[in-house]
Amino acid sequence: MFGGFFDMDKPFWRWMGKIPELIALSFFWYICCIPVITIIPASCALFDAISRYTMMDDKGSFRRFFRTFWKELKQGIPLTLFWILIAVFAVFGDSILLAQAQNNQVFAALSIVYRIMQLLTVAYLCWLIPLQSRYHNTFINLHFNSLRFFLGRLPSTALMFLISVAVIVVCFIHPATFCLLIVAPALIAVLHSVIVEKAFMKTFPNDYVDGLPVYTPEQRAAALAISKAKKAEAEASEDN
Repeated sequence: MFGGFFDMDKPFWRWMGKIPELIALSFFWYICCIPVITIIPASCALFDAISRYTMMDDKGSFRRFFRTFWKELKQGIPLTLFWILIAVFAVFGDSILLAQAQNNQVFAALSIVYRIMQLLTVAYLCWLIPLQSRYHNTFINLHFNSLRFFLGRLPSTALMFLISVAVIVVCFIHPATFCLLIVAPALIAVLHSVIVEKAFMKTFPNDYVDGLPVYTPEQRAAALAISKAKKAEAEASEDN
């Protein structure tokens, strides 16, 4: 009766086996974020390693993480500095609005709208990181394409934002849950990748074969060979 439950090929057990990998990738992300100006390169590396390797049950996610991290430093550091500057101005503007809101109801309303805009900015970054990690874009095109996904897929944007908030809230909801922080970054990346890959598959169908992303001619050839083999096997089973 329990033989099927303990089948190591079941999705549950496969993901249980990935927990150490997710913890290690989260640890690498924390370490690479220490300089602060490398937050975006580290986030791109985490998403890239998880979406390309962990989600597809392939080995080499650690090697992929550090390769992507070094590759993203050139454009990622200016990106991080740009968004740090925006964050500083946002905090400064928020403090001014809060000070004015004490005596003026108009500024109180503006303060609420301003904070909603800040939250929307965080949701916008949920698209910017995957796009930066996956495709080569100029600084302007990256932000334009992120805005297209942000506005064009608002339900997905809202879902990714809620996932991020939910994971963080659970980590800090009780002292006993603080330990979940060791896997929180990778967990968010896993959940986001499910949504992002579906969006990318519809927008960039030529980059996928049978629902799996391909990045090089070699990968495409291998994916097509696997796809043909599966179809042949399915046809053979139908004939039998």
